[in-house]
Amino acid sequence: MQFFLLLISLSNFWINVAVVQSATVKGLLPANFSGKPVQLTLMNYETRKDKKVQEVVIDAKGAFQFTIPLKEPLIYTISVADSSLVQILAKPADAIHLQFRANEIVCSGSQDTQYLIDYEKNRKNVFAKYLKRTYDSSAVAVRSGDKARIEYWNVEHEKASENYKAELATWVEQPFFINSLAAVHHSMRWHSDNDIKLMDEMVATLQKKYPNAELTRQLVNKSTATKRIALGAIAPEFIAKDTASHAVNLKNYRGKYTLVDFWASWCGPCRQESPTLVRLYTKYKEKGFDILSVSIDTDKMRWENAIKKDGYLWENVSELDGYSGSTATLYTVTAIPNSFLLDKDGRIIAKNLRGKNLEAKLVALMGQ
Repeated sequence: MQFFLLLISLSNFWINVAVVQSATVKGLLPANFSGKPVQLTLMNYETRKDKKVQEVVIDAKGAFQFTIPLKEPLIYTISVADSSLVQILAKPADAIHLQFRANEIVCSGSQDTQYLIDYEKNRKNVFAKYLKRTYDSSAVAVRSGDKARIEYWNVEHEKASENYKAELATWVEQPFFINSLAAVHHSMRWHSDNDIKLMDEMVATLQKKYPNAELTRQLVNKSTATKRIALGAIAPEFIAKDTASHAVNLKNYRGKYTLVDFWASWCGPCRQESPTLVRLYTKYKEKGFDILSVSIDTDKMRWENAIKKDGYLWENVSELDGYSGSTATLYTVTAIPNSFLLDKDGRIIAKNLRGKNLEAKLVALMGQ
């Protein structure tokens, strides 16, 4: 009897242990890359703390190779000198071949990796279509010092950003892409509130095809979190520390219209918005408007210096842990600037309002 139980136990053990199979990734770069180190980095979409797992030197012919022990499909970035070349989706036993040419990357051995390559090529085109002009014009406005001009281009940037995300989503909706784990790359990085239905479709598909995959788990968590901060939802409560290490509780802001503003000292667009926030806070604070800024800085001195330089007059908190901070994670913040306008009951009534758009909303809520 004991022998029989032992056999059952061993059988269950082997069933539950995933088989490790190596994937190989071979690449050929132009000869001028020879002698340079090339890195393989595992992407973590939840924490944004990607992990470099291998580094090899490109040989005299421009060739390199990685051998990756894998239990499940994972997405990696291949980069040279911290400059990303390509994302790959490697599965156990894959043999991926990449050839880097002047204006394209040719892939064989991994259809999912080809999907990522095609997606990124499309993303760059969509970026040029919608966002490049607003980035360039915002930079010119900042150099001019014209506050009205800066506010105008901040608003235009938000419009362009929504159009950018919407067009990217149309790529993801293609049947071949939405059925691939490669689609997780989009939904974890570039999604908008309008993608909730799309994410639900992806979750249903990938839970059937890859129920135990880490990428599926990350997508499920992202979908849940996106609904948690949807328009009309009560904003998740949090407690974080200010520059003097005093605890600040979002719950204490009930009874006011509150802008929860995610920013950082190194974020140019965030700093461009600072004069507008100072002006609107000064104008509306007596009418029941407040701001709680949440920094995703990691350097306390830079954070404190930015607060002083930009003249923030309201409470400012941070975990000093970048995008991995508990508050940024709670609100699924993967890019900044990012803001949530709450009503007096703590309900999310608007997102990412900047410049004249934020002012118009405050006028509608509290009058001139």
